[in-house]
Amino acid sequence: MRKLLIGFLSVIILILIWQIYALYIDNNFILPYPSQVFLTFVELIKTTSTYKIIGITLLRLFIAFILSTIIAITLGLLAGNFKILSEFFQPLVTTLRTLPVASIIIIILILAGNSNSLYIITFLMIFPIIYEATKQGVLNISKSLKNAIALETHNRFFIMTRLQLPLALPYIKTSLFQSIGLGFKVIVMAEFIAQTPKGIGRALFDGSLSINYELVFAWTLIIIFIVSVFEYSINKLKEI
Repeated sequence: MRKLLIGFLSVIILILIWQIYALYIDNNFILPYPSQVFLTFVELIKTTSTYKIIGITLLRLFIAFILSTIIAITLGLLAGNFKILSEFFQPLVTTLRTLPVASIIIIILILAGNSNSLYIITFLMIFPIIYEATKQGVLNISKSLKNAIALETHNRFFIMTRLQLPLALPYIKTSLFQSIGLGFKVIVMAEFIAQTPKGIGRALFDGSLSINYELVFAWTLIIIFIVSVFEYSINKLKEI
């Protein structure tokens, strides 16, 4: 309860600062008032098309997330067992983790075009997190346990899928929790830059293009709400 009250207080303070700054600027085209943004937000959540837009973005995220998870876990398991594969993928993973998101988005847009770039961009941002977690999960299995497993069977596929994967699952779960929120933010940014026909990023782009900053702020509130739902769900899943 105390944590909830502190969080609520911080939100109230932020809104007050926003209101004071909006009064100081006194220009809706630069910074709309909180009340105006709230009314636009209410209008948005009452509109069916809003949920279609959210659904399109979440569907894109889901597709990219599933593909990233399957490929990253598979390659992570292999890299954890074969040092040559780990060394082969290391430069790629390091590059993806160090490059700015904006650079990756622009490069992929140039190479792949608008239609497929959203999935590729999100995949490239999520993949290193899950891959590294899976590989580390395999490498951190104790040597004594590895020796015991080797005595039971020499079937590499069985060892990786039935024994190593369950043991690495805590690492993988943590990486999945970390990557889902990141993936959502990345795909919205990619939609904005790529100017896709539909999606939350496109709605933000349209709002900024028409200088309708009330709409931009309202969609930003929706993004914050979705991310908060993700974080709440993740915290609940961690308790399981």
